[in-house]
Order: sequence, then structure tokens, then C-alpha cells
Amino acid sequence: MKSKQSIDLHQEDRKIINDWILEIIEDEYRSSVMKKMIIPLFAANKGKKLRPLIARYSYRLVAGEDADETKLKPLCAALEISHNASLIVDDIFDKDELRRGEESFFVRFGTFAALSSAYNLSAFVFDLATRTDNNQIVREVGKVGTALSSALFLSKDLVSKRSISEEFFMDVLYRKTTALFEAASKSGTLLATDNQNTVNEFSEFGYNFGTAYQLRDDVLGIVGTMNDLGKLPVSDIDNRFQSLITIEALKQGTPDQVETLRAFYLDNEPISIETIRSILIESGAIETVMNKSIELRDRAIAFLEKFDDSRSKTMLLALVEKISFRGININ
Repeated sequence: MKSKQSIDLHQEDRKIINDWILEIIEDEYRSSVMKKMIIPLFAANKGKKLRPLIARYSYRLVAGEDADETKLKPLCAALEISHNASLIVDDIFDKDELRRGEESFFVRFGTFAALSSAYNLSAFVFDLATRTDNNQIVREVGKVGTALSSALFLSKDLVSKRSISEEFFMDVLYRKTTALFEAASKSGTLLATDNQNTVNEFSEFGYNFGTAYQLRDDVLGIVGTMNDLGKLPVSDIDNRFQSLITIEALKQGTPDQVETLRAFYLDNEPISIETIRSILIESGAIETVMNKSIELRDRAIAFLEKFDDSRSKTMLLALVEKISFRGININ
């Protein structure tokens, strides 16, 4: 269980970022036909604001705690809006009717309205990127948009009746999640310095952090709870979603376990969720992916430890250290 201290640690910074985003959203959508859908999405102040937090702390870690944040404001908004637009589409694709403990956007407003809003928000992200007056940041935001849109196309193969390779899955994971983490850290740093070595190091930090984060999320999708996920657990199994966990289970499982997994994922046979869940655990696949997540997390921590102590370093470390499996029961 998370302590009150860990929950509250980033509250002040999340509020600052949320106020930035809400100001920008209200200004942009005040006269829009979509205002009744989009403004409440951000006014509700839901979500961890993880990506803009990464950008802000990366910027301040390099530029200094008192650095001007004028250009950071549209960047943080762009990152969070891009993330939310992708979640709207992901929930449609994954058929997840809950998001952050509430009805998903497409459930409340319908699929057509959800897709229209997601496209509209994604286009607005590029407008915001130009407000940083940094061409490299605009390119990074553009690459993220390409990655997110192609992830949706490629993700169809994760629920298809064919085996997928680890290389293919990790590519989809990068496009779906890691790319935005990487862009957050890299873009925040680009606002602070033109030292390419520093920018590249923060890019790698974002890569390790984002990949570790998504692998943890995939584990929680099998063994987590409603409190962990904000949506129904085991939906990944119910949707026959293949991940690194299923890839490892097919490699590590007994012949009988592998046969059952192939029947469920590839032949669409009606096998109970609990049976599949037990195989994913007992085969050792869950533990393997947990270890991979922790390995990448530790690389991100090692990078941050090189910096002198500061508030932003402390805050970034606290974010990365939340990638943990304490309290998760896989027996």
C-alpha cells in the first residue's frame, strides 16, 4: 500500500502543471463545439501528470531550480494532452470501459465523438510544440505522434491469432508508451541546454524509465488490483492481449502449459481466465518480466544519482522508485 507521503510528494507540482494545462485548454476550447467533452476531461484533474512532471524536473535539473518556465508551460501541456488523446483511442481498441476508476471517454460520449476528440487534441499538440520556439522539440513531438498512431495499427497483431516475437512486441511497447517518456525527458532537457551529450543521456533515461513503467503495468494487468490499475484487472487476458509475459510463458512453460496458451491466444478456444493467469505465473514469465522492469528502473536511478542533490533530482528519483512490486502477490 502506498504511504500518504508518497501520494502527496508530487501534489504541488501536479497542481501547477494541471493549472497550466487547464488554462491552455480553456483558452483553446472555449468556443469549440467540443468544449463540453474536452474541457471537463482536463478540469477533473485526474491522472498522475507523469510525463509533464518528467519534462519539468529534467529541465530544472539541468537549467537550475530557479530557471524560467515560460516555454516549459506549452511543452508540459503538449505532453499531457498527447497522452490523454492516446488513452481515449486505446480504451476503444482495448474495450476498456473504465479509466481511472470512471467510465471511459467513449462510453460516456460514444466512439465517434471519442475519435473526433482524440484527433482534435492530437492536432493541437503540434500547435503547442511550436510555442516552445525550439525546432528540435517540435520534431520530437512529431516523432511521438507518429509512434503513437502507428502503435495503434501494429497493436492489432497483439490480439491476432498468430505468435509474435519479442522484437515486435518491444517495438510496439516503445511506440505506445516509451516514446512519450523519452520525448518528455529529452524535450525538457532541450529547453535547458544545447549540449547534445546531455540531451542524449536524458533521452536514454526516459527510454529506461518508460519501458520499465510499461512492463510493470503489464504485470499489474495480470496480478494487480482495481486500485493498481484504475480499471478491471485481467482485462489483458480477457482481450487475449499478447505481451512480453505471454512470450516468456510460451518459452518457459511446460509442453502442456504451452499447448493451453496457444489454444487460448492463437486458436481462440474458451479457456478460463484463471487458468491462463495461473500459467503465466507458474511458468515464471511474470517473474522474468518483473526482473526486466526492475533492471531498467535501476539504470534510470543510476543515471540520476550522478547529479548533485536538488529538489528536482529528489522528485525524479521518487517517480522512478515507484516502479516497484512490493505488495504484489504472484503465488
